[in-house]
Amino acid sequence: MPQTYLTASSVLFWLTGLLAVGIIFIGARFIVAPLPAARDFGVPVPETKTFTYLWTKGTRDIVSGLFVVVLLGLKVSLGVLAAFLFVASLIPFGDMLNVWASVRGKNVPALMIHGGTCVFMCVLAFLILRL
Repeated sequence: MPQTYLTASSVLFWLTGLLAVGIIFIGARFIVAPLPAARDFGVPVPETKTFTYLWTKGTRDIVSGLFVVVLLGLKVSLGVLAAFLFVASLIPFGDMLNVWASVRGKNVPALMIHGGTCVFMCVLAFLILRL
């Protein structure tokens, strides 16, 4: 009988969980240490008394990671999990485009992190669909 959802005995389960924890960590960093997080994101911001943009990004990342955790916990079908990961991969892709538009490619490490995250999510979703 084919596998219908990811279980804790699957490497893909743990890779998906690691992705979720990483996204949550990045989001928490934007809330706790917004200026260094923005710099590492690839688009430094000047010091400001209002961190609304940075906290918004942090909240988005935390919620995105929690969605993945919830989907794993609910044991949703492989197709639903993979579809979510494919669609959610647009977030780091959009982040990569935003960094590119802002600094015109001068921050290659940030571009590689965003692009790599997008590719990782797509590969992970593809592998989940292949189960």
